Amino acid sequence: SVPKNLTTPAKNSLVFAKNLLLGSSGGDVTGLQTFLKKDATIYPEGLITGYFGPATLRAVKRFQEKYGIAKSGVAGYGLVGPKTRARLNELQ
Repeated sequence: SVPKNLTTPAKNSLVFAKNLLLGSSGGDVTGLQTFLKKDATIYPEGLITGYFGPATLRAVKRFQEKYGIAKSGVAGYGLVGPKTRARLNELQ
């Protein structure tokens, strides 16, 4: 059994562990899209396709701007890299 002072992640939580970028696909992208869809100001299209296309790219950029992670002209803008993953994991 788990000691009472330790928390276990919810069964449906996803740990974002790898970089994702335009053209990525698979379960990690599906998880990313599902997370971003929770905020319609970030991902108004709300498409859950498992493919990191233009709509997902725009959503990632909005997420990065909202949380001060990156902005246009900054390395990593539009890329789900270490800083973006850390914030995604924090907010789940």
